Amino acid sequence: KKGGGRVRVKQMGGPKMPANPLADLAIPPEDMIHLPTKPDSNSGVLVWPMSETFTMNYKEFSAIYPNYLDSNKTAKLGRRIAVKDALPEPKIQDIHEALVSLNIRHAIQPHKGYSRDASSRWDNSGRVLVDLVGAVESGVMNMNSDGAFDLGEDIPDMDNIENYQNKENKKGGGMGKKQLLRQLAQTVRDLPSRQKRLEEKIKMLEEEKLKAVKAEKVATKTGGSSGGGGNRKKKGKKKK
Repeated sequence: KKGGGRVRVKQMGGPKMPANPLADLAIPPEDMIHLPTKPDSNSGVLVWPMSETFTMNYKEFSAIYPNYLDSNKTAKLGRRIAVKDALPEPKIQDIHEALVSLNIRHAIQPHKGYSRDASSRWDNSGRVLVDLVGAVESGVMNMNSDGAFDLGEDIPDMDNIENYQNKENKKGGGMGKKQLLRQLAQTVRDLPSRQKRLEEKIKMLEEEKLKAVKAEKVATKTGGSSGGGGNRKKKGKKKK
């Protein structure tokens, strides 16, 4: 090129690479699994009676978890009454309905879980904050002679908790909160909504069992028909 012998070189590159070489392997947004955000454990509080939604001070109420009444739980996992007085799989809704029938003020925290039982946080979550003063006024539970509630929570040692609570139950201790827990368990046991839920659960389990039996029969029949045909001799005319 004229002009002092200088040559201008135009650099030519290859095909442009994508910004992300693995973009073609990415999962489309519509096929992604979006897990729900973890709710705040203090959110979604429901109070009863509803007329006190903005006025009830439930922070001083006593907590009751479903584990306290669950006969399937050990004392280490939170059961607070004897097995003979407890019942299997009580729900937070059951405790709420029982407290309503006993006319006891309470607040429901649906996202709480019992700290000693990790499975309760997703398997049977929730707790109820109960007005023990109102329970005493209703005659459901008694107060100790010193004016304090027997909360049944003076557990000395986790290693001996089973023996400790068995002794308490045998000697009839716990005329305060344990008395309330026994009354709740008795009331929950007779709830029509609970009985209906248990009947539906039994029916669903029976249907699943029948489906499993039918599927096993079909699999056995299919396997037998396909496997037995290989050893059969073909019939044909004999050659003379």
